[in-house]
Order: sequence, then C-alpha cells, then structure tokens
Amino acid sequence: MLQRTFVCLLLAAAAGLAAPPDFLLGINYSEWGPYYGVGNGLQIAADSSGALYILSQCTLTDTLNGPSCLTKYGADGKTVSWQNHLGVFARSMAVDPGGDVYLSLPSSVEKLGADGTTVLWSLPITIVSALTVDTTGRAFLLTGSSVIRLNAAGTIDATFDLPFISGMPEALAVDPTGSYILVAIRVYPSDTFALLGPASPWVTFAPPLGTLFPGISVAPGGDAVVYGTDLSGNRSLQRFDTTGAVVFTKAIPSQTEPASSNEEAPGNLALDAAGNAYITSYTAAFGTPVRNSLAPCGSAWLGVYAPDGSALQITYLPGATSTEFAFGLIAIGGSSVFVLDVADTTFNPTQTGPFPQYPFGSQGSSASSALISLVPNPNAQTVPLACVANAATFVTNTAITPGELVALYGNSLGPAQGVGPEATLQSPYPTQAGGTQVTFDGKPAPLLWVQDSQVNAAVPWSVAGPTTQICVTYNNTQTNCLTMPVAQSAPGVFTVDGVHAVALNQDGTMNSASNPAPRNSIVAI
Repeated sequence: MLQRTFVCLLLAAAAGLAAPPDFLLGINYSEWGPYYGVGNGLQIAADSSGALYILSQCTLTDTLNGPSCLTKYGADGKTVSWQNHLGVFARSMAVDPGGDVYLSLPSSVEKLGADGTTVLWSLPITIVSALTVDTTGRAFLLTGSSVIRLNAAGTIDATFDLPFISGMPEALAVDPTGSYILVAIRVYPSDTFALLGPASPWVTFAPPLGTLFPGISVAPGGDAVVYGTDLSGNRSLQRFDTTGAVVFTKAIPSQTEPASSNEEAPGNLALDAAGNAYITSYTAAFGTPVRNSLAPCGSAWLGVYAPDGSALQITYLPGATSTEFAFGLIAIGGSSVFVLDVADTTFNPTQTGPFPQYPFGSQGSSASSALISLVPNPNAQTVPLACVANAATFVTNTAITPGELVALYGNSLGPAQGVGPEATLQSPYPTQAGGTQVTFDGKPAPLLWVQDSQVNAAVPWSVAGPTTQICVTYNNTQTNCLTMPVAQSAPGVFTVDGVHAVALNQDGTMNSASNPAPRNSIVAI
C-alpha cells in the first residue's frame, strides 16, 4: 500500500502588521462597570478632560427600553461626579469636549450642562435616528431624509437633504469641526454612504467589502471611516477620501453571527485626533495575530490602525468577552481610551470602582461588565507570546498532543519577513530558523514557519504531560512561556475554504466534488 504524508499549513496573513515602535497603549486601570443591559441603550462617551459618561439602564430589573440613567465618572474611574435618573428612555447620547451632554429623548432633543441636570436648551422633535456633536457644540440630528444642524444655542441653523437613495438612513457622523457630514443608508445587501463636504455636493459610494449596521466616523480633513459586518458575518475596516475613493480596505478577524434586518451588530469604532481608528473585535476561541498585546489570548481585542491601514497595536483585553449583541464600546477623551465590555470569569480588576459586580449568569447572561482605561505608555508591559492554537483550526487554549501542528501568536517571535523552511525525508524540518527556536519543556520543536507575529511548529513526540511549558527564543532573547495541558489526541482538520476538509485521494490528487474518491479507496485527511 502506498503511504503518503500530507502536511498543509494555513498561514494567517501578517500583511499590514508592520508599525512604528513608538505607539503603545497600556492599561491605566480596570474595574467593574455598569450592568451590560443588552438592548437598553448602553453608550459611553468622554470629554477632553478624560471624564467618562455612561448611558445605561438604572437597575437590573428595568424592562427593555425602560428609563435610562446618565452617569459621569471622574477621570480616575473611581469617582461618580453625578448621576441623573432621566425618567425616560434615551435613544442616543453625545458629549462635547467641555462636558455638555446631548440626549435624544422620546419627544425632544436636549442639551444638559456640565452638572448633568441643567437643561441648556430643548428642541421638540420625535423622530431622530442618530445624534452627534462637533467640537464647537453644534448638534447634528439625522431625521427622516435630512440632517438638521443646531447651533450652540439649540436653534436650527441649517438643514441638509440627503440625496435620493432607496434605503433607510441609519447612522450619522461628522468631523471634529462639523465641516463634513457622513450618513450610512441601509440598502441591502450592503449599505451605501453619503458624504457632504463644505464646498461640494453629496458624494455617494459603496464599500468594496460590503457592510450592514456599520460604525462610522469622519477624520479631520473629511476622510470617511467605516467598520461593520456583512450578511455573512465578515467584519471589515475601510477608509475613503472626500471623493469616495478607497484609501484602504481591511478584513478584520472576528467570530460574529451574520447580520440580519432585526439584529444590529454594533460598530465599535472611534477615531483619535490624528485620525487613527480604534476598533474592537471578537474571535471567541480562535487566535488572531496581535501586535504589542497586553494580555494572553482571550475573546475580545482592541485594534488601532493608522490612516494608511497599518496596525499600530492589536491587543487582547484582559477578562473581556464580547458577544454578538454586547460588543466592546469605545470612547476617546483627552489621552484616555475607554473600552466597556462584558466581563468573563477571569476578569480581575486593578481597582475598586463605584459599580458593583453583578452575579455571572444573572438576567440570562454574564451581567457584569469590564471597564478598561488605556493611555499611551511606552513602558507598558506586553505579552510577546500571547497564545498557542491548533494550526488547522486556530482554536486556542485547548489541550495539545504530541505531533500536533500548532500556531503560536504574539510579537517579536521571529523576523519581519517570514521564513518557511523546507524538509525532505532525508532532511527534516529544522529546530532553528530565522533566529527563532521553540521549545516544549526544553525540547526544541521542528519549525514550519517563523515570522514576527506567528510561528508554526510541530509538537515534539516526546511531550508527555499532563502539562507542557512552551517558550520561544528569537535572536537569543526568550519570550514569556505558556503552560498548556497535554492530551493523547487533539485532532484538527485543515480546510480549503473554512468549511470543506483538505483531503487527498489514493492517487495523490486533491479530493473535490469534481474529483471524488472511488469506492473502497483510501483518503488522507
């Protein structure tokens, strides 16, 4: 019988991970946040001082779309400056740099002063799809097929009619000065976007990577940034200039459910003053390439992308786990970046905050939330070796087995330019390549691919368990080590398209629908 060994190695794309070494966010503090009331208008925003504003339901027993609470945190995250029980459900919130708050209520739009209670102005209006504000205190309302602009005194000073598009306007954003207006219009199977500049008519465009229910922002200068999910659940980050031309499109690793007409996937997008895009994503148990990660592989991560699309930082968030309905919310104020997400059972806050920890599993879900504050910190401690995954399935944090092919994700694991050693029966895969070595309990492992953010290796057959310590050394510098459980078997099947297995027929040809295996023949998977 002809025996054949078939090794197929799927490499995660590392393109775009090169980044300047001087960008690094570190964790300032983490603490329990308010109850993550799914469907109850939870939003966060920040002012220029770094104070955080949270719009949420007031108690665990509140009904869907029940009365909202508005809470202002101090910049330290420990102090509640004030809390306002609004008495009605607030659809949306915006905060200007000085700390005034703008609310879309059932029958009006209101501007509250910095004390959280004084009503500076109120405009009777009932149908507001979206609300935003610029740095000068002008409010912008998406209502029907128009955008209404209010001056700082709450008086309508301009109305911008949208171009005729057969769809439903659903999201609104403006640049910091309010010179550019961006509207997302729901048109299946992909949203259409309309951008209005100060000296040009509406420009309409559709993204190459289609999105529905997007998060949108406008950078200084008018570039439009879009982050969303298509009907198949694929997430993408895309940027366009003021003419609608593509600046970059980037597929984002994620593990989300497909979008549908009644199932809105939050956008989770924010821009800083330099135009860098901050997004959150969720990969469940699947690994993703990281850059300067602050925590080992988990579920939720924060990515920061420069205006040219290059990754400045991609880090897992400690103790945070996003889901289809409750995804990491982002706010940027001053030098602080805030992420509010569902907490998992491993969340270990660095400080005590004003919100209690709710029991996990209450209200049918993980009720507690994790609030994480990040600030620029060139000395932040990172995790070079973030996780170990099955090289076929990319499932992380599971038991490994002798002989298994694994993918190691992290930072500074190998050279910037990937190296793929070749092997024959007479010359096996080397245990050193590109200055990289991987060891299991000190035993060097055969290397199939080495690169800065990912190394693929074969677990030595000598690994016996019950656990094994995995370490990576690059240019004589050893990373942190991870301890993994060992099992007798941990199969993973490579696929050709994420669904169908890679298989060889007995004659050595690739198995497929057009090239099936004969009955009673042998197939290698």
